[in-house]
Amino acid sequence: MSYNTRKNSALIINGGPCPDKRVLDCLPEFDEVIAVDSGFDNSRILGILPDIVIGDLDSISANGLETVEKQSIQIISFPEDKDKSDLELAILHASRSCTSVTIVDSGAGRVDHLWGVFSAMASTVASMISCKAFVGSSFVKVVRDDYVVQPLANNLVSIFPFGGVAEGVTLSGFRWNLNHETLNPGSTRGLSNEIVEGLGNISVQKGVLFVMQSGLY
Repeated sequence: MSYNTRKNSALIINGGPCPDKRVLDCLPEFDEVIAVDSGFDNSRILGILPDIVIGDLDSISANGLETVEKQSIQIISFPEDKDKSDLELAILHASRSCTSVTIVDSGAGRVDHLWGVFSAMASTVASMISCKAFVGSSFVKVVRDDYVVQPLANNLVSIFPFGGVAEGVTLSGFRWNLNHETLNPGSTRGLSNEIVEGLGNISVQKGVLFVMQSGLY
């Protein structure tokens, strides 16, 4: 597929408990909407009509599935026995036509599902595109190279390595800056940093960082 045919962004609405409607005020513009299984039911509550429903369809409501079929919304179904979560499959699908994805998840429900959201965001599949999420009242961005972060509801920013060691981590514009340092998994060194110069600059030479900003609403 040529670059000119790629869409800019996809919005992925995850399943589980429905996100707070206040997230709608935070969302960027998007070109495609993907509902992950019962994420279709969540999308209806949020007032968003998906273009595609992806998943093994084990959690979407009967009424929701009936609506999908009546409105001829595209369904991409998978068996329940599979090696990737429905969310990771949705990210994979989006990566074939989009340059970025924004995931919406309530952040409530099962803790293992929440960890699965973060794992999908950091997966090899997601490495092909820009990946960010609104999880509960927090904004989460996956950083694999450089990122400029601006204050949102406040100046607090937490930065964690994910899935392994993050090497060559540099922070500038923060209360506590770093200069080509290593962050090890399990470390809380990046918890509750603060932007002090209007914008914060983050870079990592090797590994994956999660940048988290909480308290959006």
